[in-house]
Amino acid sequence: MTIGDTTLPELIAVVVVSYLIGAIPTGYLLARAMKGIDIRDHGSGSTGATNVLRVLGRGPFVAVMIADSLKGYIPAMGAWLIFDSYDAQVAAGIAAVIGHDFPIYIGFQGGRGVATTFGVFAAMALPVFVGLVAVGIFILIGLRYMSVASIITVPLGTLVFLILWLLGVDEFIFTKVVFGLFATALVLITHLPNIRRLMMGTEPRIGDSLEVPPEPHSARTTT
Repeated sequence: MTIGDTTLPELIAVVVVSYLIGAIPTGYLLARAMKGIDIRDHGSGSTGATNVLRVLGRGPFVAVMIADSLKGYIPAMGAWLIFDSYDAQVAAGIAAVIGHDFPIYIGFQGGRGVATTFGVFAAMALPVFVGLVAVGIFILIGLRYMSVASIITVPLGTLVFLILWLLGVDEFIFTKVVFGLFATALVLITHLPNIRRLMMGTEPRIGDSLEVPPEPHSARTTT
């Protein structure tokens, strides 16, 4: 049985391996190694790079940002190189982002998938990735809101993919747009608390600390 240009067993293997790579909780592991803490009990409660910046500082933030991006880039690029298939590449990207957000290794409580999504964008279209990074840096310098950079750049990348597909640009096919739509929906959903705080004017900027710490991880229920 084939799905697109890959067989079902190949696609299942891509999804499983990509999820397990994406699920590696780099922020959690680094916080454990550096301070012996569960980073989910601090800051926003996320294992992503932004919370690492808040809790551990700039150096660990850069390390986790790169590592989380590679968790998307390696599966997506690997699927393309091995199977020469856009379907496999998109499946790998989606699975890696889901793995980052819902990592099996630590009870399915991870990050928000922005850096991992950027890694997948880099595997699909490096120039688009570079442009999105530039836009994100511009937003961070001007506004100092990491959440604003996230909820603007990921949908923007999807819009670029959609425009290139509509223009018939080679190597931009609808399955890449599908990944972008998935990533956009997930990023917006996971950033709903940030969006509410932005509307209320209480969203912390880079360098600020959260006024209310998250409920301790041990007291939360896993969903």
